Amino acid sequence: MNILALGAHPDDIEYGCGGLLLQAASAGHKVFLDVLTDGSASVGADRKREQEQAAEFLGAGGLFWGGFKDTELVAGRPLIVAIESVLAKVSPDMVFVNFLTDAHQDHMALASCAVTACRYVKRVFFYHDYTTLDFQPDTFVDISPVLSRKRELLAHHRSQVQKAYPTGLDMLESVTALAAYYGFMAKVKYAEGFKPLRNLMQL
Repeated sequence: MNILALGAHPDDIEYGCGGLLLQAASAGHKVFLDVLTDGSASVGADRKREQEQAAEFLGAGGLFWGGFKDTELVAGRPLIVAIESVLAKVSPDMVFVNFLTDAHQDHMALASCAVTACRYVKRVFFYHDYTTLDFQPDTFVDISPVLSRKRELLAHHRSQVQKAYPTGLDMLESVTALAAYYGFMAKVKYAEGFKPLRNLMQL
């Protein structure tokens, strides 16, 4: 399969569905990343380089950049067209994107435009990002075998891992806690949770 993951910023994809993507790449599926901004609002951090290193570690078949300004994504035709152009290049069998309800304006803009751009994609799933709100997944992937590799993958985003977060948990600790929570829901040790926009079953 061709699998496309969309993220507003470097690290969004790895945080939300990095475990699934690691397993998909290991199984021989082609994984593509589309990051709409370079995360440049984080002053003093080369987040673009961090994303490139993460994509290499993942074994991604391609990394696309949207070229939009960090914190300034706006839902509208330019963003929809940018997503559609990558869809045309990749022809994905599955698309993953952050959930619609979110505390970050860039995430909300991306998710709403992805719904429009992916209107003909038969399998589209929302993932839980760091600032996601009101997320109630009903589809899970067991990432117990790759949680340590997911942490390694996310660790390539050094500038974000080293940040001091109000929760007192760093990014690696929070993604582990989230995996344990969704693992409990899925009745496995660690899991990622997803909410389908559309999932055409093939028997």
